[in-house]
Amino acid sequence: MRFLTNSEGIRLAYDIEGSGPPLLLHLGAGCDSGLWGAAGYLSPLAQIYTCILFDHRGHGESDKPRGKEAYSLDRLTADVVELLDHLGIDSAAFWGYSMGMYPGIRLAECEPDRIWALIASGSIGAPGPPDTRYSWIESSAADYRANGWQNLIARFDTEEQAPVPEWMKERIRATDIEQFVNTFEAFPDTGWEEWDALPNIETPTLFLTGELEDPENEVAVMVGMMKHAELLRLGSLGHINAFLATYTVLERVLPFLAEHAPKPD
Repeated sequence: MRFLTNSEGIRLAYDIEGSGPPLLLHLGAGCDSGLWGAAGYLSPLAQIYTCILFDHRGHGESDKPRGKEAYSLDRLTADVVELLDHLGIDSAAFWGYSMGMYPGIRLAECEPDRIWALIASGSIGAPGPPDTRYSWIESSAADYRANGWQNLIARFDTEEQAPVPEWMKERIRATDIEQFVNTFEAFPDTGWEEWDALPNIETPTLFLTGELEDPENEVAVMVGMMKHAELLRLGSLGHINAFLATYTVLERVLPFLAEHAPKPD
């Protein structure tokens, strides 16, 4: 791994594989950047793209600061910008899984020249009423602090028609739980919803969404509201196994990236 100390003094870990147009790979709340290789994505992508494997704060070999202020969306997004600047990259494709899609959406919203394509693995939905939107946070924080990842993993098993692989569960369990809690504790202070931001984004965007994680097909509604968006809906798969459907996903991702990659001068 290589390391960058950001403007806050937080050490961030990353690695580089392959060559070609830059592609930043950003995970969500669980696992570290090694998941991209373990899931079978890294080898085919690195044959065409410079893959930037990022352990964002709280993950892998990066520092794990404490407190919700350390995990606000703008701080997570600023880390991406500092990494790109550190590498001398003006613009990259961004592939985010689960909550890892949010910094990419935010960057495409605020600095669209920095993102030439956006891939979002996971689901989104319209936010609930303002007075109850975050009512779940206090009880969820107490549950995760008491039980770790156990109950979340159990819900994944219930959601999926096929079992979540044990090696994936072990990678989730090995991830610092407090950063996850701090991340969703920061939601009410952010004043931002991806549902509101996405219709204004002009960056070419591909959603990769499991049918079982989006039963109402809300992602398709959002795609219809966006200027340059498309959807691969993965039938009979939930949040974890849709990501792990590597062959099917790459069949759509590779031509999408090829279409939008910057052309050589």
